[in-house]
Amino acid sequence: MSTKLILITGATGKQGRALISALRPTADDTQANSFHILALTRTADSPAATELSQEKHVDVVEGNLDDGQSVRKVFDDAKKRKEGGVWGVFCVLAFPGLGVNADGEEKQGKMLADLALEFGVSSFVFSSAERGGESYDDRLTLDRLAKVRIERHIRALGSKGLRWTILRPGWFMENFEGTIGSITVGVLKAGLKPTTTVQLIAVDDIGHVAAGVFRAPESYASKVLVVVGDMCTTKQMEEAYRTATGRSMPSIPKFLGRLIISINGHTQHLIQDLERVHLARIDPENEEIAMQTAAAKEAYPGLTSFGTWAAQRKLKGKEAKREKNWNQVSMGRLLTGKL
Repeated sequence: MSTKLILITGATGKQGRALISALRPTADDTQANSFHILALTRTADSPAATELSQEKHVDVVEGNLDDGQSVRKVFDDAKKRKEGGVWGVFCVLAFPGLGVNADGEEKQGKMLADLALEFGVSSFVFSSAERGGESYDDRLTLDRLAKVRIERHIRALGSKGLRWTILRPGWFMENFEGTIGSITVGVLKAGLKPTTTVQLIAVDDIGHVAAGVFRAPESYASKVLVVVGDMCTTKQMEEAYRTATGRSMPSIPKFLGRLIISINGHTQHLIQDLERVHLARIDPENEEIAMQTAAAKEAYPGLTSFGTWAAQRKLKGKEAKREKNWNQVSMGRLLTGKL
Protein backbone atom coordinates (compact mmCIF):
# COMPACT_ATOMS: atom_id res chain seq x y z
CA MET A 1 0.00 0.00 0.00
CA SER A 2 1.31 3.48 -0.86
CA THR A 3 2.06 6.24 1.61
CA LYS A 4 -1.09 7.95 2.89
CA LEU A 5 -1.37 11.70 2.40
CA ILE A 6 -2.82 13.68 5.33
CA LEU A 7 -3.88 17.32 5.07
CA ILE A 8 -3.48 19.23 8.34
CA THR A 9 -5.16 22.59 8.82
CA GLY A 10 -3.73 24.82 11.51
CA ALA A 11 -0.45 23.05 10.77
CA THR A 12 1.74 25.74 12.32
CA GLY A 13 -0.32 25.77 15.52
CA LYS A 14 0.16 23.62 18.60
CA GLN A 15 -2.22 20.80 17.64
CA GLY A 16 -1.06 20.68 14.04
CA ARG A 17 2.59 20.51 15.05
CA ALA A 18 1.74 17.84 17.61
CA LEU A 19 0.31 15.54 14.92
CA ILE A 20 3.23 16.22 12.60
CA SER A 21 5.57 15.15 15.39
CA ALA A 22 3.47 12.08 16.25
CA LEU A 23 3.54 10.93 12.61
CA ARG A 24 7.26 11.49 12.16
CA PRO A 25 8.61 8.34 10.44
CA THR A 26 10.39 5.75 12.56
CA ALA A 27 12.37 2.63 11.76
CA ASP A 28 9.37 0.53 12.81
CA ASP A 29 7.00 2.04 10.25
CA THR A 30 5.75 -0.24 7.48
CA GLN A 31 4.67 0.87 4.04
CA ALA A 32 1.05 0.35 5.08
CA ASN A 33 1.60 2.59 8.10
CA SER A 34 3.49 5.38 6.34
CA PHE A 35 2.18 8.95 6.16
CA HIS A 36 3.13 12.14 4.39
CA ILE A 37 1.81 15.51 5.54
CA LEU A 38 0.40 18.43 3.59
CA ALA A 39 0.72 21.30 6.07
CA LEU A 40 -1.84 23.96 5.17
CA THR A 41 -0.87 27.55 5.93
CA ARG A 42 -1.91 30.96 4.68
CA THR A 43 1.69 32.03 4.15
CA ALA A 44 4.08 29.34 2.97
CA ASP A 45 7.19 31.49 3.55
CA SER A 46 6.40 32.43 7.15
CA PRO A 47 9.04 31.44 9.74
CA ALA A 48 6.76 28.79 11.26
CA ALA A 49 5.93 27.28 7.85
CA THR A 50 9.58 27.37 6.81
CA GLU A 51 10.49 25.43 9.95
CA LEU A 52 7.87 22.79 9.13
CA SER A 53 9.20 22.42 5.61
CA GLN A 54 12.45 21.07 7.05
CA GLU A 55 10.61 17.90 8.12
CA LYS A 56 11.17 15.12 5.58
CA HIS A 57 7.58 13.89 5.83
CA VAL A 58 6.02 17.35 5.38
CA ASP A 59 5.18 19.51 2.37
CA VAL A 60 3.90 22.99 3.13
CA VAL A 61 0.95 24.04 0.97
CA GLU A 62 -0.66 27.45 0.82
CA GLY A 63 -4.38 27.93 1.29
CA ASN A 64 -6.86 30.10 3.14
CA LEU A 65 -9.78 28.48 4.96
CA ASP A 66 -11.79 31.64 4.30
CA ASP A 67 -11.30 31.01 0.58
CA GLY A 68 -12.80 27.66 -0.35
CA GLN A 69 -11.35 27.72 -3.85
CA SER A 70 -7.80 27.94 -2.54
CA VAL A 71 -8.42 24.86 -0.39
CA ARG A 72 -10.09 23.04 -3.28
CA LYS A 73 -6.91 23.65 -5.29
CA VAL A 74 -4.92 21.87 -2.57
CA PHE A 75 -7.16 18.81 -2.96
CA ASP A 76 -6.96 19.00 -6.76
CA ASP A 77 -3.17 19.30 -6.74
CA ALA A 78 -2.90 16.36 -4.33
CA LYS A 79 -4.59 14.10 -6.90
CA LYS A 80 -1.58 14.62 -9.18
CA ARG A 81 0.86 13.36 -6.56
CA LYS A 82 2.19 9.81 -6.39
CA GLU A 83 0.06 9.21 -3.27
CA GLY A 84 -3.05 9.66 -5.41
CA GLY A 85 -4.80 12.36 -3.42
CA VAL A 86 -5.63 13.34 0.14
CA TRP A 87 -6.30 10.21 2.22
CA GLY A 88 -6.90 11.88 5.59
CA VAL A 89 -7.72 15.31 7.01
CA PHE A 90 -6.95 16.65 10.48
CA CYS A 91 -9.21 19.66 10.90
CA VAL A 92 -8.04 22.14 13.54
CA LEU A 93 -9.62 25.59 13.45
CA ALA A 94 -8.22 28.72 15.05
CA PHE A 95 -9.92 29.72 18.30
CA PRO A 96 -11.37 33.21 17.70
CA GLY A 97 -11.14 34.15 21.40
CA LEU A 98 -13.58 34.15 24.31
CA GLY A 99 -16.64 36.22 23.54
CA VAL A 100 -15.80 36.54 19.83
CA ASN A 101 -18.19 35.68 17.00
CA ALA A 102 -17.35 32.25 15.56
CA ASP A 103 -19.43 32.23 12.36
CA GLY A 104 -16.20 32.13 10.35
CA GLU A 105 -14.98 29.07 12.25
CA GLU A 106 -18.26 27.27 11.55
CA LYS A 107 -18.10 28.09 7.85
CA GLN A 108 -14.50 26.88 7.60
CA GLY A 109 -15.21 23.55 9.29
CA LYS A 110 -18.25 22.78 7.17
CA MET A 111 -16.46 23.73 3.96
CA LEU A 112 -13.53 21.46 4.74
CA ALA A 113 -15.82 18.53 5.57
CA ASP A 114 -17.73 19.05 2.31
CA LEU A 115 -14.48 18.97 0.33
CA ALA A 116 -13.36 15.85 2.19
CA LEU A 117 -16.54 14.06 1.14
CA GLU A 118 -16.30 15.31 -2.44
CA PHE A 119 -12.69 14.16 -2.83
CA GLY A 120 -13.24 10.77 -1.21
CA VAL A 121 -11.14 11.30 1.91
CA SER A 122 -10.88 8.04 3.88
CA SER A 123 -10.50 9.50 7.38
CA PHE A 124 -11.69 12.94 8.51
CA VAL A 125 -10.66 13.85 12.06
CA PHE A 126 -12.11 17.02 13.60
CA SER A 127 -10.62 18.51 16.76
CA SER A 128 -13.56 19.97 18.66
CA ALA A 129 -13.84 20.62 22.43
CA GLU A 130 -14.98 18.60 25.43
CA ARG A 131 -18.17 20.01 26.92
CA GLY A 132 -19.59 17.36 29.25
CA GLY A 133 -21.60 15.47 26.66
CA GLU A 134 -24.23 16.86 24.32
CA SER A 135 -27.25 17.55 26.55
CA TYR A 136 -26.36 21.25 26.80
CA ASP A 137 -25.46 21.73 23.13
CA ASP A 138 -28.46 23.82 22.09
CA ARG A 139 -27.73 26.36 24.83
CA LEU A 140 -24.10 26.91 23.88
CA THR A 141 -22.93 30.08 22.14
CA LEU A 142 -20.10 31.47 20.04
CA ASP A 143 -17.16 29.09 19.42
CA ARG A 144 -18.74 26.23 21.40
CA LEU A 145 -21.90 26.45 19.30
CA ALA A 146 -19.81 26.65 16.12
CA LYS A 147 -18.09 23.40 17.04
CA VAL A 148 -21.44 21.74 17.78
CA ARG A 149 -22.76 22.76 14.38
CA ILE A 150 -19.62 21.54 12.64
CA GLU A 151 -19.90 18.20 14.46
CA ARG A 152 -23.53 17.84 13.39
CA HIS A 153 -22.63 18.66 9.80
CA ILE A 154 -19.84 16.09 9.79
CA ARG A 155 -22.15 13.42 11.19
CA ALA A 156 -24.74 14.21 8.53
CA LEU A 157 -22.08 13.75 5.85
CA GLY A 158 -21.34 10.37 7.38
CA SER A 159 -24.60 9.08 5.94
CA LYS A 160 -23.29 10.13 2.53
CA GLY A 161 -20.03 8.25 2.88
CA LEU A 162 -17.65 10.44 4.91
CA ARG A 163 -15.73 8.39 7.47
CA TRP A 164 -15.29 10.71 10.44
CA THR A 165 -13.89 10.79 13.95
CA ILE A 166 -14.39 13.65 16.41
CA LEU A 167 -11.84 14.48 19.10
CA ARG A 168 -12.99 16.50 22.10
CA PRO A 169 -9.89 17.68 23.99
CA GLY A 170 -10.14 18.93 27.55
CA TRP A 171 -8.50 22.03 29.03
CA PHE A 172 -5.01 22.50 27.61
CA MET A 173 -2.26 22.19 30.20
CA GLU A 174 -0.42 24.80 28.11
CA ASN A 175 -3.01 27.33 29.32
CA PHE A 176 -0.92 27.49 32.51
CA GLU A 177 2.28 28.68 30.81
CA GLY A 178 3.77 32.14 31.16
CA THR A 179 2.32 35.32 32.63
CA ILE A 180 -1.17 34.67 31.30
CA GLY A 181 -0.89 31.19 32.77
CA SER A 182 -0.31 32.61 36.25
CA ILE A 183 -3.42 34.74 35.80
CA THR A 184 -5.35 31.68 34.66
CA VAL A 185 -4.31 29.77 37.78
CA GLY A 186 -5.40 32.65 40.00
CA VAL A 187 -8.75 32.93 38.24
CA LEU A 188 -9.44 29.21 38.59
CA LYS A 189 -8.45 29.23 42.27
CA ALA A 190 -10.72 32.19 42.91
CA GLY A 191 -13.66 31.01 40.82
CA LEU A 192 -13.92 27.23 41.05
CA LYS A 193 -15.32 25.27 43.96
CA PRO A 194 -12.63 23.33 45.88
CA THR A 195 -14.10 20.00 44.73
CA THR A 196 -14.42 20.92 41.05
CA THR A 197 -12.07 19.00 38.77
CA VAL A 198 -10.75 20.36 35.49
CA GLN A 199 -10.27 17.93 32.61
CA LEU A 200 -6.69 18.43 31.45
CA ILE A 201 -4.79 17.45 28.33
CA ALA A 202 -1.26 18.09 27.07
CA VAL A 203 -1.43 19.39 23.50
CA ASP A 204 1.17 16.87 22.31
CA ASP A 205 -1.18 14.08 23.37
CA ILE A 206 -3.89 15.38 21.05
CA GLY A 207 -1.46 14.73 18.22
CA HIS A 208 -0.76 11.23 19.51
CA VAL A 209 -4.47 10.40 19.75
CA ALA A 210 -5.10 11.74 16.23
CA ALA A 211 -2.18 9.65 14.98
CA GLY A 212 -3.71 6.59 16.64
CA VAL A 213 -6.95 7.25 14.80
CA PHE A 214 -5.21 7.58 11.43
CA ARG A 215 -3.33 4.34 12.04
CA ALA A 216 -6.57 2.45 12.72
CA PRO A 217 -9.37 4.48 11.10
CA GLU A 218 -11.84 1.60 10.99
CA SER A 219 -11.64 1.23 14.77
CA TYR A 220 -12.62 4.85 15.38
CA ALA A 221 -15.00 5.52 12.50
CA SER A 222 -18.15 7.42 13.51
CA LYS A 223 -16.87 7.77 17.08
CA VAL A 224 -16.31 10.64 19.50
CA LEU A 225 -13.12 10.49 21.57
CA VAL A 226 -12.87 12.62 24.72
CA VAL A 227 -9.16 13.40 25.02
CA VAL A 228 -8.33 13.89 28.70
CA GLY A 229 -5.07 12.93 30.37
CA ASP A 230 -5.85 14.00 33.93
CA MET A 231 -8.62 15.43 36.10
CA CYS A 232 -7.59 17.68 38.97
CA THR A 233 -8.96 20.21 41.42
CA THR A 234 -6.89 23.39 41.70
CA LYS A 235 -5.41 22.01 44.93
CA GLN A 236 -4.44 18.76 43.23
CA MET A 237 -2.84 20.74 40.39
CA GLU A 238 -0.81 22.72 42.91
CA GLU A 239 0.31 19.56 44.72
CA ALA A 240 1.26 17.78 41.49
CA TYR A 241 3.15 20.82 40.22
CA ARG A 242 5.09 21.22 43.47
CA THR A 243 6.01 17.53 43.54
CA ALA A 244 7.18 17.66 39.92
CA THR A 245 9.11 20.94 40.01
CA GLY A 246 9.89 21.67 43.65
CA ARG A 247 8.13 25.01 43.51
CA SER A 248 4.65 26.48 43.70
CA MET A 249 2.52 26.87 40.61
CA PRO A 250 2.88 30.50 39.42
CA SER A 251 -0.31 32.37 40.32
CA ILE A 252 -1.57 35.87 40.89
CA PRO A 253 -3.14 36.51 44.32
CA LYS A 254 -6.64 35.18 44.73
CA PHE A 255 -8.10 38.67 45.24
CA LEU A 256 -6.84 39.67 41.78
CA GLY A 257 -8.44 36.55 40.36
CA ARG A 258 -11.74 37.56 41.94
CA LEU A 259 -11.35 41.07 40.51
CA ILE A 260 -10.83 39.76 36.98
CA ILE A 261 -13.87 37.51 37.29
CA SER A 262 -15.98 40.42 38.56
CA ILE A 263 -15.13 42.71 35.63
CA ASN A 264 -14.88 40.14 32.84
CA GLY A 265 -18.15 38.49 31.88
CA HIS A 266 -16.44 36.02 29.54
CA THR A 267 -14.29 34.79 32.42
CA GLN A 268 -17.45 34.34 34.50
CA HIS A 269 -18.93 32.20 31.74
CA LEU A 270 -15.71 30.18 31.58
CA ILE A 271 -15.93 29.36 35.29
CA GLN A 272 -19.60 28.44 34.95
CA ASP A 273 -18.80 26.17 32.02
CA LEU A 274 -16.03 24.36 33.89
CA GLU A 275 -18.41 23.79 36.81
CA ARG A 276 -21.10 22.46 34.46
CA VAL A 277 -18.71 20.09 32.69
CA HIS A 278 -17.47 18.77 36.04
CA LEU A 279 -21.02 17.97 37.15
CA ALA A 280 -21.78 16.28 33.84
CA ARG A 281 -18.71 14.08 34.11
CA ILE A 282 -19.41 12.88 37.66
CA ASP A 283 -23.06 12.14 36.86
CA PRO A 284 -23.31 8.32 37.23
CA GLU A 285 -25.92 8.21 34.48
CA ASN A 286 -23.57 9.82 31.97
CA GLU A 287 -21.77 6.64 30.93
CA GLU A 288 -21.12 7.85 27.40
CA ILE A 289 -18.38 10.29 28.46
CA ALA A 290 -16.50 7.51 30.24
CA MET A 291 -16.68 5.33 27.13
CA GLN A 292 -15.48 8.18 24.92
CA THR A 293 -12.59 8.88 27.29
CA ALA A 294 -11.62 5.20 27.27
CA ALA A 295 -11.62 5.23 23.45
CA ALA A 296 -9.07 8.06 23.41
CA LYS A 297 -6.85 6.15 25.85
CA GLU A 298 -7.10 3.13 23.57
CA ALA A 299 -5.92 5.24 20.64
CA TYR A 300 -2.98 6.46 22.73
CA PRO A 301 -2.42 4.73 26.08
CA GLY A 302 0.42 7.07 27.10
CA LEU A 303 -1.67 10.14 27.96
CA THR A 304 0.24 12.59 30.17
CA SER A 305 -0.69 13.39 33.77
CA PHE A 306 -0.47 17.00 34.93
CA GLY A 307 2.50 16.24 37.18
CA THR A 308 4.38 14.54 34.36
CA TRP A 309 3.67 17.48 32.06
CA ALA A 310 5.02 19.94 34.63
CA ALA A 311 8.16 17.83 35.13
CA GLN A 312 8.72 17.63 31.37
CA ARG A 313 8.35 21.39 31.00
CA LYS A 314 10.91 21.94 33.75
CA LEU A 315 13.41 19.64 32.06
CA LYS A 316 12.95 21.53 28.79
CA GLY A 317 13.26 24.91 30.51
CA LYS A 318 9.81 25.97 29.35
CA GLU A 319 8.10 26.60 32.69
CA ALA A 320 7.70 30.32 32.14
CA LYS A 321 7.38 30.49 28.37
CA ARG A 322 4.22 30.97 26.38
CA GLU A 323 3.55 32.04 22.83
CA LYS A 324 2.45 35.65 22.64
CA ASN A 325 -1.34 36.06 22.49
CA TRP A 326 -1.79 32.29 22.13
CA ASN A 327 -5.54 31.54 21.93
CA GLN A 328 -6.10 35.29 21.46
CA VAL A 329 -5.54 36.02 25.16
CA SER A 330 -3.66 39.10 26.36
CA MET A 331 -3.34 41.01 29.62
CA GLY A 332 -5.15 44.00 28.17
CA ARG A 333 -8.15 41.94 27.10
CA LEU A 334 -8.37 40.32 30.52
CA LEU A 335 -8.36 43.59 32.42
CA THR A 336 -10.71 45.44 30.07
CA GLY A 337 -13.27 42.64 29.89
CA LYS A 338 -12.62 42.11 26.17
CA LEU A 339 -11.12 38.62 26.46
